Amino acid sequence: MGAFDLITNAPPGGLSDRESGVFSNVTICERGEMAGALAGGGYDLAVCDTIQIPGLAAYPGRAVLVLRETPEARLAGFHRDDGRPWDRVIVPNPADHWLPGAGAEFARSVEPAGWITRAAGLRQPGQSTGIVVATGGGGTPATRALLYPMLEAAIGGARRLLREPFVVRQALGPRAENAALSETNEVFDPGGDLNAIFRDADLVISTAGYNSVLELAGTDTPAFLAAVPRSLDDQVARVRLWGGRLGFGMEPDRVEEASRWLADQIDRPRRRAPVDLGPDGAERAANLIMDMLCPVS
Repeated sequence: MGAFDLITNAPPGGLSDRESGVFSNVTICERGEMAGALAGGGYDLAVCDTIQIPGLAAYPGRAVLVLRETPEARLAGFHRDDGRPWDRVIVPNPADHWLPGAGAEFARSVEPAGWITRAAGLRQPGQSTGIVVATGGGGTPATRALLYPMLEAAIGGARRLLREPFVVRQALGPRAENAALSETNEVFDPGGDLNAIFRDADLVISTAGYNSVLELAGTDTPAFLAAVPRSLDDQVARVRLWGGRLGFGMEPDRVEEASRWLADQIDRPRRRAPVDLGPDGAERAANLIMDMLCPVS
């Protein structure tokens, strides 16, 4: 079996040493340069993780798209711009949750794999990382301008409702440019251990990215979810599906309700039951990818 390389547009700071050790080489380049990097690398297979790569016609090899839940209106953006179908699309959720409504011109096969997550388990007595905010820096300045005021209003409202002060710790990696909420008391770099920080937190206030929601679901940590407005990953749908199951789902018109929920959870801390996510989809996804490299006759 050959080596695995990673082509990314930013340093992969969120990976653990074990995860980053999978890759023999890491190439950092702009999204517009990725097709050229693929074409010049002599690769047998490219696995693209919910990304639109312009100029993919430059790469003649086989290609797999891992496609997380995407708004229907944005799905057309994942068609290859050279008109060729994806050799395989892997959907990292159960078949009864979501599948893209696309035909043979989009993909030769669409395969649901099940939820893929890093299980952290339940918090042990005496462990606590406090009240943790995980926003990924809010994405871009434009999305921060929509997301941050809503979160600041909810947290600020909870402060006014409570007699005792509370400390908020915001997890910000290197890519976040230190863009912290005004209601944050402390900023820290979570490295590759955000799932363990979620497990040990008293309460997590998080955007509704795929990984964050599933890592929270497997813990007993109460979670407050808010959507980052973005074009590729349907966080609004995720907030509505998971918010009530994990704690609270933030809607723009529910700021006062959000403040009350936060204040109540901080004043009367309580855990919740973890969500049974079913069989881990990582093994099936890996087998689907390996089958492209070593097909079983």
